[in-house]
Amino acid sequence: MDQPDPIERALTRLWPHRTFRHGDRAMTIAFLIREADSRPLDAPWWRGKEVSIIGVDLDGNFFLRHSGGAVLYWDHRLQTDTVVAPSVREFVERIE
Repeated sequence: MDQPDPIERALTRLWPHRTFRHGDRAMTIAFLIREADSRPLDAPWWRGKEVSIIGVDLDGNFFLRHSGGAVLYWDHRLQTDTVVAPSVREFVERIE
C-alpha cells in the first residue's frame, strides 16, 4: 500500500502552520512542492548527491530532499547545506 505524500498533508495546514525550527533558527516556509511535482535539482551551484527541492523559505533558501531520504536546508548566502530532518515525514511533522 502506498504511503500518503507527507507534503500533500502539510499543504492542507500550511498557512496557519508554516514555521520550521532547527536549533535556535526559525524558518518561515513560503511554499512546499508535492512529491509528485518535484524533480531532481540540476543547478551549477549544487555539487552534492542528487536532491529535489521540496520547499522554499521567505529568504529564498531551499529545503531539499536528499537521495538518502534526509531533508537538507540550503542557505544561498552561506553556500552551505545543513541536515534539518532525517526524513520528509519528520520535517513535515515539525512544521508549527
